[in-house]
Amino acid sequence: MSADIVSEAREAFPDILLPRYEEYYRGVIEACSDVYRGEPPWGYVRRSGLYGRGYRKMAQLGCAKVLCDNMAALTFSSQADIYCGDEECQRYVDEALRKNGFWENMPDFFSKAYALGGGALKVYLAKGEVRLDYVDAESFIPVGYGSGGINEGIFRSKACRDGVYYTLLERQRFDGRVSVERALFASKNGTLGDRIPVESLYPGLEERAEYDELREQCFAYFRPAAANNLAEGSLPGLSCFANCMDTLKALDVAFDSFSREFVLGRKRIIVPSSCIRTVVDPDTGNVSRYFDADDEVYQALKCDEERDLRITDNTAELRVTEHVEGINALLNILCFQTGLSAGTLSFSNSGGVRTAAEIKSMETRTDTTMQQNRAMAAEVIEKAARAIIACGIMCGDLSDREIGVRVSFSDRRTVDRSEIIDRNIRLVNAGLRSRLSAVMEVLECSEEEAERELEKIKREGDFMAVRG
Repeated sequence: MSADIVSEAREAFPDILLPRYEEYYRGVIEACSDVYRGEPPWGYVRRSGLYGRGYRKMAQLGCAKVLCDNMAALTFSSQADIYCGDEECQRYVDEALRKNGFWENMPDFFSKAYALGGGALKVYLAKGEVRLDYVDAESFIPVGYGSGGINEGIFRSKACRDGVYYTLLERQRFDGRVSVERALFASKNGTLGDRIPVESLYPGLEERAEYDELREQCFAYFRPAAANNLAEGSLPGLSCFANCMDTLKALDVAFDSFSREFVLGRKRIIVPSSCIRTVVDPDTGNVSRYFDADDEVYQALKCDEERDLRITDNTAELRVTEHVEGINALLNILCFQTGLSAGTLSFSNSGGVRTAAEIKSMETRTDTTMQQNRAMAAEVIEKAARAIIACGIMCGDLSDREIGVRVSFSDRRTVDRSEIIDRNIRLVNAGLRSRLSAVMEVLECSEEEAERELEKIKREGDFMAVRG
């Protein structure tokens, strides 16, 4: 449970004055986690009908996860360019990120961070190698805040060995150097249990340690770029859909109605009672009535009027268009509530082909929101890269040096390629841009590659002139 980490941290570190986060973790983070996993409180509805008893599971659109995945894609779909101070540090950071599956795990990390209101990247050394841990908001409590952001936090990790459940709580603080406190608990029934020595499960790991040689913070906290109006003044971030629960519920109700439309709108045929046969179950003696749709022989039926034998199609018309329009209207409301442009989330792809200018005008609000989030993401990645270099210096893989890291995201805006080509042709013909710069932008290549391409074009032109 999300709220358990607060009570567990109090028991592990009784000398720390922890903020009263239990209600927030239980009422907001845990509730958002349930919705993200597809288990919202409105997920079951009472059965209807003559024999309807109990509850049935509602058909769900799952917009919470779709929204978070979309936000994560908008944040991290373009490659984050990490520039280190020198070539040796660059290779070391790139190799550490590759070994820890950084590029594969970050989209999932961001999706959960948007769902739960935050997450932490933790950098540490294990057997002389740099490791990364991707911690979600349910397993991390931000405790202290400094000029550089969150500088103190409590991490929780769980393990199970030989039927015993272990819970490790680690308090990490940075004030010019890194200090760590650890507490390990063991239980056989899944509760926190009794405190035991940390070395009993993790040999060589100290309960208290200070690392004077670590001059960089070894964790970075990401929170969505939105004010937390549900817990003002608190350090944890806010889920991107925490204020949209009514809209998410309305979307599931609309989608459930859409799904039920195909069940309730199945083909229905009204037949005269004289065409209904009965059959007796030899085992139970129960009498069942049915209409034989495969019967092709002549039958003698007693009736007074011809209309008594008329078979009528009474199938209801499916309201597909109304449901799709209703769901799209609710999706636009969800986009409005989460800082996205209308149409960013859509139930259909009937928008057609749009020009770059139309896309730019439509995505203005989305770009503004995601630029703020990408700035937060760049800061997190930069802190993680600096921590990796600091750990490399600590274990002797890198020589002691000044650590310089810069992170930037390339522009991910969708652009019409034909418009880029036409614009460059006009600028070159007007003498307002060099052919080299135009080739670099159109082909998205380096200056050296553009020079080689221009040389090829010149040789081909000379060859065609000689042949002519």
